[in-house]
Amino acid sequence: MISLRVLDEDLEAVKDQVYDVSLFASGYESRCTYIPRTLNKTCIRHPLILGFIEESKSKRRADNDSYFSEAWSEPILLSGDDEKPIYDHLRQHLINADAPVRILVDYSSMSRLWYAAVLNWARFGASGREVVIDFVYSMGRYDEEKHPMVIRSMVSIPGCEGRAFRMRESVAVFGLGFHGLAALCVLDHLEADAVYAFLGATNSAKAYVDKTRESNRELIEHPKTKALLEWPLESLETAYRQLAETVAPHRPDGEITLVPMGPKPQVLASILVAMRFQEVACLRVGHSREALDVIATGDTIATRVIIKGER
Repeated sequence: MISLRVLDEDLEAVKDQVYDVSLFASGYESRCTYIPRTLNKTCIRHPLILGFIEESKSKRRADNDSYFSEAWSEPILLSGDDEKPIYDHLRQHLINADAPVRILVDYSSMSRLWYAAVLNWARFGASGREVVIDFVYSMGRYDEEKHPMVIRSMVSIPGCEGRAFRMRESVAVFGLGFHGLAALCVLDHLEADAVYAFLGATNSAKAYVDKTRESNRELIEHPKTKALLEWPLESLETAYRQLAETVAPHRPDGEITLVPMGPKPQVLASILVAMRFQEVACLRVGHSREALDVIATGDTIATRVIIKGER
């Protein structure tokens, strides 16, 4: 049984913290260098920069690679579906640590498999030591997509597979983004008996909330949808708690699947709930979409996750 705590944090506190390891992603989004540029590099012992093989020819990607190479270290190129270098890096630099391990993860432009790998290492690879992971996220301004999302696959995130057999009822919990038609396709595939939907609301981006509601109107008004849940986008502590409370009544005999289709803080909250409760699965919807730039707004979200796995 793992011990897992989720706490809202402040980026200013993160800047003064010393970390054993940090992970950054060099992608095609402008925002992926926003947080690294604000940090004190002398406080981070072993940085790891991950670069996507899939976007290696992008001009913005080249600029981001150049920044990380000069300011931090040369990016390691790998697929967004490959986590092995992350496990290797953590084993190499944290194998002899006796004190609680501290890790910083900027997941602003990161594959969800990569930051899930850090959590899985804390659960299964840290030999029962306490691991403190500070997740930081740069909020961004998105351009309008011209083409709909095309679903390629639907698989569970590693470590979030849920129950291996069908129970009495099937429950689907959707995190809403801008791709309402894709969410409906996933719902048809899951054939859920009960549906919940959630979104992160923010006063500073009311237009985002309105667009999310409109894009998912069919799912929100679906006969099987029991409730639309909202919580502050900036508070993963609140999202984690309320999401856990939502699935709690269904845990004894329900097949529960979380399907985060929105921004990465929503995905992280879903992964954490699935890792906390073994009967809950978190689905990764693989898709083809445009490689649009995301520019940092200057707003950030910081979350501290404290994990102690089995020895």
